[in-house]
Amino acid sequence: MTKLESDNKLVTFPIFMLLIYVVCTFFPIIYMYMPFLGKIKIVLLAGVGLLISYIFSSGNYTNSKVYRNPVFFAWAGFLAVMVMSLLVSYDRGLTLKTIESNVKYFIVFLVMVKIIDSDKRLDLILGILAACGVGMAVSTVVNYLFLGETFRDSYRAMALETGIFGDPNDLAMLFNVTLAFLLYFFVTRRKKLFALLGIITTIAAVMFTYSRGGFLGLCAVALGFLFSLRKNKKGYVLLLLAVGVVFWTLAPENYKERISTIKEEAQVDEETGKYKGRMEAWKVVIREGMNRPFLGAGAGCSLYVTGPAMRDWRTTHNSFIQVFAEMGLIGLLFFVFLFILPYKQYRRFARHNIGGLETQLQRYGFTLLSFASFATTAFFLPQAYSPILYMLSGFSLIEAQLICKSQT
Repeated sequence: MTKLESDNKLVTFPIFMLLIYVVCTFFPIIYMYMPFLGKIKIVLLAGVGLLISYIFSSGNYTNSKVYRNPVFFAWAGFLAVMVMSLLVSYDRGLTLKTIESNVKYFIVFLVMVKIIDSDKRLDLILGILAACGVGMAVSTVVNYLFLGETFRDSYRAMALETGIFGDPNDLAMLFNVTLAFLLYFFVTRRKKLFALLGIITTIAAVMFTYSRGGFLGLCAVALGFLFSLRKNKKGYVLLLLAVGVVFWTLAPENYKERISTIKEEAQVDEETGKYKGRMEAWKVVIREGMNRPFLGAGAGCSLYVTGPAMRDWRTTHNSFIQVFAEMGLIGLLFFVFLFILPYKQYRRFARHNIGGLETQLQRYGFTLLSFASFATTAFFLPQAYSPILYMLSGFSLIEAQLICKSQT
């Protein structure tokens, strides 16, 4: 296949492998209906197929300078610190498992930013990821309203019982991230019905998870969306207010009570002098983390910090504090860069825009909105090594590369 033929073809074999990886990672319900996919380890096979097919066709893609992006170096630094934390790890076996999973995500990331080298291809993978989020949202709503299937017999909805999205909080993170891209398609496409139905279903699914972090992430998406608008801002403000009022009115009372506890957790108990819930865990983990401030306790080993300190082997409930506890200040620095650098690049592109980049900058803005929703939700979840973050970083690198090519 020649380079020109590859450019004219929307889905090449490596891109097909990437799409299989995305669907089977972010729409794990597929295993309920096709259990053989799990038995053959389809995600691993798709990743191997992606890498091998790219090696034999790498000359057909045009993102030649994408590895020069500072975001790539931030990821390389983050993974390097992760490997170095093995030297001081409380549990080297657990750290090795964490490194292994992150290396797999990183390999997919490396190939993705090379092969998604056009606007149509980027829109395709954004659409597939958004569709995965809608599919998971539909399952969540159906389980909650019609099947009575809830998380561990609680009142919280779930899409499935196990896996990386088995917990309602992690599920809410996926919904918030994909919601940003649903908004992108709603704003930019003429046919808006599918995007609108997806938005409504996804918001309902976030609510049914009863995730407080999910609620704050949802607020971040709404506020970020309003601030990013340049046209028809008043109409969208009224629309969002109407949607917010309707959903809050229809929300179950125990959901409203759960959301109200966000404020309570930020208040110190007058009798004990401690914060309630995760706020106290954050304070304790930060204090204990200062005992090993440079490389931490080893990637994946924050439970060894919270366990002895709190007499409760609970999770850290904050991705940023999780990184600090596990990889110290050095790892935290690289982790924060993963969020700051895409925004700084977007600002630079926007300042030097001489026309013709409006569509790409708009899409980049929605990618940043997805970043913001991830960061907000991750502030209440231990999801520092989520495959979602690798995908979002990949999208930002691809967008930056497309903008650079448009300017030359």
